[in-house]
Amino acid sequence: MALSEKNMEALKRYIIERIDRRVKWEDKDILAMQYLAPLSKTYLPWTIASMRPSGLVKVLNDIVVNRRSCIVECGGGLSTYYIASLIKERGGHLYTIEHDRAWVSILKEFLATQNLDKFVSIICAPLAKSPLAINDGYWYDQEIIRDAIAGLKIDLLLVDGPPAHDKNIMYARYPAAPYFKPFMSEDYTIILDDINRKGEQEILRKWEKELAITFYQYQLDGSIAIAQSKNSWLIA
Repeated sequence: MALSEKNMEALKRYIIERIDRRVKWEDKDILAMQYLAPLSKTYLPWTIASMRPSGLVKVLNDIVVNRRSCIVECGGGLSTYYIASLIKERGGHLYTIEHDRAWVSILKEFLATQNLDKFVSIICAPLAKSPLAINDGYWYDQEIIRDAIAGLKIDLLLVDGPPAHDKNIMYARYPAAPYFKPFMSEDYTIILDDINRKGEQEILRKWEKELAITFYQYQLDGSIAIAQSKNSWLIA
């Protein structure tokens, strides 16, 4: 069935908007790669699962401007390398939580070859049933994490794991904020990746209500959301 002239125009506008948005995404990430270049000492394997460069820049900006030094990230990867490279120059420590044992081994080996291993504690915490999870779901083994971070005052929490790419696990990242809340310093930042997805959008709404904080969303700039407990510098 042929489209009416009105529907055809609407379809054209939709396609143009999608293309324009994609171009803007790519422009943001190309520029971000230039910002990241001083920290890139070796070839890095970017994949579709990697955090976008423009999102990484915002993470690093928060570390520098707001002087974050006790950082926890859920899900290790390129962000681990860049954060470790930055705190090697500035001081601080990164605690990376990862559920995949094989990936943990790869990360540890890679960090060691780059002389970054002493700035990162990789916590291997397999996925397990969590009382904090939505719909009786899974999250990282909470006892393993508790033993590894006891006594910490976290000033930056980056949530990019565990995997939440389909509808069966779309709320997998929800437990992060309620779990780490008792470990957060008074002045902290929380960053959630992949906010272009429905699950992450619902998680943001729950976190805002439960933590009484506001998340600023950056769909073009990295598809991340950022919230801060104090009047810290918000890196736009």
